[in-house]
Amino acid sequence: MFKQYTTTIRKIARLTINSRTIWNLPHENPDGDTIGCALAIHHALKSVRREVQTFFSEPVPRMYSFLPGADEIQVTQKLPDKLPDLIFVSDNATFERLGKPFVDELNRLGVFSVHDPRHQQGRTTLINIDHHRGNEQYGDVNLIVPEAAAAGEIVFAIFRRLRLPLPQGAATCLYAAILTDTGKFSYSNTTLTTLEIAAELVRRGVVPHTVVEAVYNNQTSGQLRLLGRALEAFRINDELGYCYTHVTPEMRAEFNCSLSDTEYIIDTLKTLEEPKVCFLFKVVDDGLVRVSVRSRNDFDSSRVAEAFGGGGHYAASGFRFKGTLDEVIAAVEMEMRKLREDSQERKAG
Repeated sequence: MFKQYTTTIRKIARLTINSRTIWNLPHENPDGDTIGCALAIHHALKSVRREVQTFFSEPVPRMYSFLPGADEIQVTQKLPDKLPDLIFVSDNATFERLGKPFVDELNRLGVFSVHDPRHQQGRTTLINIDHHRGNEQYGDVNLIVPEAAAAGEIVFAIFRRLRLPLPQGAATCLYAAILTDTGKFSYSNTTLTTLEIAAELVRRGVVPHTVVEAVYNNQTSGQLRLLGRALEAFRINDELGYCYTHVTPEMRAEFNCSLSDTEYIIDTLKTLEEPKVCFLFKVVDDGLVRVSVRSRNDFDSSRVAEAFGGGGHYAASGFRFKGTLDEVIAAVEMEMRKLREDSQERKAG
């Protein structure tokens, strides 16, 4: 499994065995993959008596609160003053995507990206585990496996190398990581390896339907009403072949929904036969919009996200936009037009 990365996997295994204190950090706006990986590492290493702490700078989204160990996550924007031996970061392509609270805290403690002139070896070892092809390799050790459908697959490979017992709770967390990053095994990134790992996790005690029920079939009435409001705002750009809608803080407040309660909306847009590219603009406040992008067939959604400093996968990606809702809608239209023109030029050439 991921044989070409064996040397790095061995190095991570050796560092883990020789470490006593370990932190887990997710990326900002945490999704199922980063949460599942963090909790799986938490479970597995705690079971072999490592001092493991998992920190989130924002609450765990409700849909993932069922995961074993979620109640052990320390939600805080201040990290302890004493650094651990190891810091694991999973499913995170850039140091900055850890989010401002954790970036500021790590910098305060003297931890920087290896590309930063202020970086010093030896303060702690930052291990970067990811599957995004645009990963900046900011860690002291970087295990980037673009062919993996989810970071959860890579963490599983590390556990296999460590030959540690994989508690059922850790297996459930990894299953959730893989399930969500493959869209319930429906995205084109799903491979034979993905399904083999999922099957192995089931052998280790995961009950698949309970994970699906908790993540996907557990919406509140407020979420459904918010979906209705978002669909009222739905628009199609026929010329450039994409659709979009938005959610504002006022809309979320009306139906008592958090920002993390809105992710299912774009999955609804993606069920459209045409167009095959969709955007969800989630207004955080007057100066910030988070954008989710989904696509099908031959459109690489990550190309749009990367144009705005974000990233992701072929079929699912995202980015942050500093500006208003009207400004981000206009900026996306401009970028989609540019991508179409670039595509036409390549075909003509």
